[in-house]
This record gives sequence, structure tokens and C-alpha cells, in this order.
Amino acid sequence: MPPSPPVRPSLVVFVVVDGLRYADVERWREHFGPGGFRRLLEGGAVFDAARYPYATTQTCVGHATLATGTLPERHGIIANTWYDREAGAKVSCVLDAESPSLDGSGGAGVSPKRLGMPTLGDALLGARPSSQVFSVALKDRAAVMMAGHRGTAFWWGKDGFTTSRHYAQALPEFVATWNAGRPQVAGTSWERSADPSLYAQLGPDDDVHELPPQGFGRVFPHPIPPGDGFLYTPSGADQLLDFGLAAVRAEHLGTRPGAVDLLAVGLSTVDMVNHAYGPDSHEALDTLLRVDRALAGFLSALDREVGAERVLVALSADHGMGTAPQPGGRLDGARVTQALEAALDAAYGEETWLQAFTTPYLYLRPEALAARGVRREEALAVGAKAIAALPGVAQVLTDTEAQAHDSRGLTAAVRASYFAPRAGDLTVLPVSGVLLAPDADCAGWHGAPYEYDQHVPLMVAGPGLKPARHARPVSPADVAPTLAAWLQVPLPEATGTPLPEATPPAR
Repeated sequence: MPPSPPVRPSLVVFVVVDGLRYADVERWREHFGPGGFRRLLEGGAVFDAARYPYATTQTCVGHATLATGTLPERHGIIANTWYDREAGAKVSCVLDAESPSLDGSGGAGVSPKRLGMPTLGDALLGARPSSQVFSVALKDRAAVMMAGHRGTAFWWGKDGFTTSRHYAQALPEFVATWNAGRPQVAGTSWERSADPSLYAQLGPDDDVHELPPQGFGRVFPHPIPPGDGFLYTPSGADQLLDFGLAAVRAEHLGTRPGAVDLLAVGLSTVDMVNHAYGPDSHEALDTLLRVDRALAGFLSALDREVGAERVLVALSADHGMGTAPQPGGRLDGARVTQALEAALDAAYGEETWLQAFTTPYLYLRPEALAARGVRREEALAVGAKAIAALPGVAQVLTDTEAQAHDSRGLTAAVRASYFAPRAGDLTVLPVSGVLLAPDADCAGWHGAPYEYDQHVPLMVAGPGLKPARHARPVSPADVAPTLAAWLQVPLPEATGTPLPEATPPAR
């Protein structure tokens, strides 16, 4: 009698661990428990060479790429923030004044209106209107990009999880209930959770490069202050995953008759701790170990709630993370802008030449060029030459060079990031290991076209899928088309391709 065909999943769970380097998964895998990362590493299709092919390895960009199966040059999300020439201001990738948050914070509105491509969730709801698509994350930009235009996104707001009027007119009852009863950790301490000898491999706990939130200190134990301080501890992941399970239960994800649902989970904690302490800190290691345990509990709960044979799990990251820079490893944004202004002043006379600098893009003031009668192309060449001479700068490209089909240097990675209506006049790329930060300082960073930022984990585990490691190069843009094959929905706009090693087994 022939074997029964594998059961198609009724729930696809897409976990994105913000800021997780592939190298850290391999480095600490022996210290993970059996039910979290190792469940996927040992029981799924694992792609060891998944790398982003573009330069701006930032959170909003990565989530948009994972969700749409396209690159920034097509989906239009070029960074977390950029300068909007029409608005005359810097804007967030999810800014939408017409979609205020429901938490009463009075902050800027949030929606996916700036995302130019449909997501996997959009495709699922278009093909199967009875399906449900939920996205939960600590960051609004992570939740929104994964939910897309048709799904429903929840993120951490003023006093709990919230959404905006793009998605709902009022918070669902389960959200309000969860917020009212959420675990309170203020006043407790974050302690190490493993043997001290493990952390000792990383050197001393106290590192002068660490920049923790106020009140935390640089060494364990870390007192957790009131408010949102817990987001910079593993408790952020614990609460997010607990909230995700609340959504599964309340909305009966994957358990309704004929259900085919999608749940995206943006685990932002690793990124937030890495920024504060650096990815090679005691805090980063403890966070990863605790996230592993939280993930194991989450997946085990899904087995009970939905059924292991009915759940497909994919896990990746939106970008990696660079180590805390040593002296000389930081390139202050002010030096870049001063070099540009000085060079253009010397060539054409004193003016305010620069409109804005949002990494990695510089935007010139058209009014200044017009006032001095300067050809834009000439000004860009002068500015690029001056910036390229700065220590720590690897390459500077004009907008024409950024869109050229040229494989020299980092041009191909910049081209994949470049969406002309939003990108700057000049693109500035630092040397590997150098932090270019015009707006803020941090202990760990990302956003560059180098191995530590581009190389991320990619794993898929589900019913009938054979466990195997695959060494061939793949792109995170391949995940959405792969999951679309499981969901049996078209994703025609995707430029990524389904991974045959992780697509549904033949029936």
C-alpha cells in the first residue's frame, strides 16, 4: 500500500530574528536546547549560504524583502528612514499620517503605504479570502512590512501591543485583554542564565564600547527599569511570543475547518540588545540562549494548539550585525557632510549644499545648485571625490553610477538597493568594520554590504520536508516564493525563486 501523501500545513509561521548573524547560530548551536533553533537546524532544510545581495542591510528593508520576495530596487523600501523630496522631510518607512496608532500615543501614523510590492500575505488573502494573516513584532516597521497591505499587524506601542487605523478601528478584544494582564518585569533583574564559563569565552563583561539604555549599566545583573526598558532584555522576546500565541488562540489560526493561515513573528530583541551591548557581548549571548528557549516553548505550544503535522515553520533574519567598533572604527556623519560642503564651497562659492543625510544617502539642495548655476553632475563628482578621500570610506557613488550595470567594487550591491524616487544623490559606503552613523551611536551596528550584515540563517521545517543542509548560495528573497508554494498561491511580482529543497514534497 503506497504511503499517504503529506498533509498540507494549515498554518505557516514565518519567524524573523532581527539582527541574527548566521555565524552566531553556528557558534552557539551546541548550547541551544532541542526545541528551538536546533529543531529547525536538525529537522528542516537549512541553507548555509543565504546572503542579502544589496547594500542597505537595515530592518525595514530586510522585512520588506523577506515578505515580498523582491529587492529594494523593486519594493522601494530603501532604508528605515530616508529623505522625502516631495515632503521636504525625513520620513519613516511606515509613516502614514492618515493611519494614527490606536494606543493614543499621538505619534506619527503607521501603515504599509510606502511598500511598493504585494507581500506573501497579500497574495494569500487575494487567493483565499477566508485565510487570515497576522504579523506581530516589537517594532512597527517589522510588523507592518510582514503584514503587507491586506494582513493585520500588531507592534509594541505606548503601554502594550497596538495597531493603527489602517488595520482596525479598535483593538481586538484579545489584544486589550493581553495588554491588561501582561507580565510585569520592572523592578526585577536580568541575570545570566548559563554557566559563567560560557560567557568567559567572550572576554570581560564590562566593555567600554557598550551603550546600554539609561539605568541598565554595562555588567550583569541588569536592573530592569519601569516602562519599555524590558525591550532591551530577553523578556521582550518572551512577551512577544506569548502575545503571538494569544493571537493564534483568539483567531483560531490554523484550526478552523479548511484554514490556511499565515503568522509572521518579528523577534526584535536580538537586534535591540546587540545595538546596546554589541553582538559579541555577554548580554548578546544570554539573549540568544533565552530566545532559543522562548522559541522552543512557542513551537511546542503550536504543536499542541494546531498540530505539529499542520504547521510549517520558516526562520530567517532581516540582517546581521557588526561588532562594537574599536577606536578609529567610527566615521562620524558630520565629517562626511563637512567634507562635502567644504569641497563644494571651494569649487563654487559658499552655500548650504546639503539637504539631508540618511545612511547611506546624501541629498543635495537643488536650490543651491540653481543659485550658483552649477551643473548637478559636476557638483556630485566634486563631492564624491572629497568624501572618498576620508579615512574609513570604501566607495562613493553618484546616482548614475549607483544604477549602472557594473560589477566592480560594491556597485552591484548598491544597485540592488537603489530605488531612484527615494534614494539620494550620493551613496556613501564605509570600509568593512567601520560604523558610519550620522544620526546615532551604538555598540553594534548594521547596514553595510559585508559578510557580517548580509549572511543570515535560513531554515524551513514542515510536514514531509526532509532534513538536510544545503551549501549553495541563495537569497532571503527566495523565502516568500518558497512559502507561496506551500500555501498554493501565486506571487508573480517576486524576483526570488522557490527553493526546491524546501518546497512541498510531491504528492
